[in-house]
Amino acid sequence: MKRFRALTLVMMLSLAGCATEEVGPPKPELPKAPAEPVCQPTTAGTQLTGQWYFVRQQKGVAGEVQTLMTLGADGKLKQQTRVKQGRNIRSELRETGCWTFDASSLKTQVVRSNGELVDFDDPIYTVHYQVDRVTGDRLTFRESRAGSKPMTAKKMPPGFLLN
Repeated sequence: MKRFRALTLVMMLSLAGCATEEVGPPKPELPKAPAEPVCQPTTAGTQLTGQWYFVRQQKGVAGEVQTLMTLGADGKLKQQTRVKQGRNIRSELRETGCWTFDASSLKTQVVRSNGELVDFDDPIYTVHYQVDRVTGDRLTFRESRAGSKPMTAKKMPPGFLLN
């Protein structure tokens, strides 16, 4: 009887090793993140390449909004925006993406905000500006929407940082 139990146990263990995992319906693939846009070098906006610093007041925001916008010749955009109230920095945003210039229209497209990919289809990440005038060290422009006010940016030397 003991031999029978031992033999039964060995057979059960052997058969258990042969058992396969049940195969259910295939698991759905997770949607792939859209490919990041590839920035295109610019020739039309060469007078815009460089670092531009501007300060503005924004309705509903206490303090001033400071922006350092870097437009690279390779079509890449770096933008640092902060809200400063007195000596206190209340919030800061670091964005990267692409920019294009056509005649008098500057378009910026944010790809990453604080390091995270954004929804490229969300219009909040695409801004169109009407460029009114560009001189050696001054840029006068406005958002291309009704009621926007002109902003003047000062060209800053390479390596300039907001502090």
